[in-house]
Amino acid sequence: MSDPAIRVILDVDTGVDDALAMALAVNHPRVDLEAVIAVAGNVSLDRTSRNSLKVLDWLGATSVPVYAGAVGPLSGVLREASYWHGQDGLGGACLPESSRGVEPDGIGYLCRRLMAAPGELTLVCTGPLTDLALALEREPRIVRRVREVVLMGGAARLPGNTTPVAEFNIYADPEAAARVFEQPWPITMVGLDVTERVRLQPSDLMPLAANDSAAAVLLREVCHFLFDVCGEDSLALHDPLALLVAVHPDLVVRRRHDVRVETRGACTLGMTIVDWRMDAPPPARHTRICTEVAAERARALFFTTLGLGS
Repeated sequence: MSDPAIRVILDVDTGVDDALAMALAVNHPRVDLEAVIAVAGNVSLDRTSRNSLKVLDWLGATSVPVYAGAVGPLSGVLREASYWHGQDGLGGACLPESSRGVEPDGIGYLCRRLMAAPGELTLVCTGPLTDLALALEREPRIVRRVREVVLMGGAARLPGNTTPVAEFNIYADPEAAARVFEQPWPITMVGLDVTERVRLQPSDLMPLAANDSAAAVLLREVCHFLFDVCGEDSLALHDPLALLVAVHPDLVVRRRHDVRVETRGACTLGMTIVDWRMDAPPPARHTRICTEVAAERARALFFTTLGLGS
């Protein structure tokens, strides 16, 4: 008997790797993608919403709605990452604009769906956790309704990628992240400890130069800015790995610990703190922290799911 499908809601700040995670969700035979909620993060909410629609439409997923989430963090200024994703968030990808509109009130949609389908929906978050924190505030009972929260964010042991100690998604809204990690729901943290080990190189795109499939074109388009303009030698598949872990949890080794988020430190804002001491108090909430990854298998799954590998 084949494994059952996983019903997924994606919460994204659609930049380069969010777009690739969306492509995996659309193409994976075991993922039933119910909706996408856009949040401000890599770029503004207007751009992340438009990007989400463009990517879904390009992939032929025109029936998947896109909802507008939060326009900024719970407090403080919007911290964006256009320096990495380009001014439009998609690295200047030449994709047609969508003729569809963005649905309003993604927070309300998320609350309604989780309450209506207890234990059935997996929430994969690849941006700042603002939407989820606001949903918690509006309807605290969703903690008991969600099947699982899989988030790309944080760093349990490695340095950060935005500050010496903070990963971008957590740094962009540390207060929201702190609220999310404080809950007793099942959380899997797919952080830099594993995502930095699963990488895409320019050489991976060379065999796809003549491939005109939607996935191949998307991959080339969103990587153009980083590889050809910025001269980066690789791209970590942060957000795609989070989606893959939601479907294939055996890709990673997970350890149960509490995660605390620094919300006030002048030098440590957004740091995800894990107590690794041998005599540490027993964890209360048991976040499942990914510490090891089968990197080559994850890369192979990335390409085969998109129909770009054998």
